[in-house]
Amino acid sequence: MIKAKTSRTRKRCKISEQHCLEIATGYLQEDYDDIREHVYAESDKIVQSSSLVECINSIIRPYLNSSKNHITQETLNLIMFYHNHRRYRAGKRKGSTPNEILTGRKQEKDWIDLLLDIAEKKDPSFFAPAGSKAGL
Repeated sequence: MIKAKTSRTRKRCKISEQHCLEIATGYLQEDYDDIREHVYAESDKIVQSSSLVECINSIIRPYLNSSKNHITQETLNLIMFYHNHRRYRAGKRKGSTPNEILTGRKQEKDWIDLLLDIAEKKDPSFFAPAGSKAGL
């Protein structure tokens, strides 16, 4: 219902939902509230693959447009790192990262700080002043 494209479709879905809830109330009686809550909680867990694909496409599209559809694996890895470690700004997942949701462990640093830590581990001279790098 929430993802319906037009207000007409949303309205029709809302009416249908109310009708089904009225029928369920008659059948379930005292168990209605518990079962309704359980059904809504389970339906929130459904992951729509098309939504996931559209999310990834919306993240990658600006980079594809600016690179004339020639994108390197390194750039894709960077986009993937950003997507997995950024914090959601809105919705029921607000304040958490996809990585936190997957692993259940709190991410203490922002994604850019994590990325800079990785860069420094791979090449400690990466952040050294230009004149102090080896060979100069």
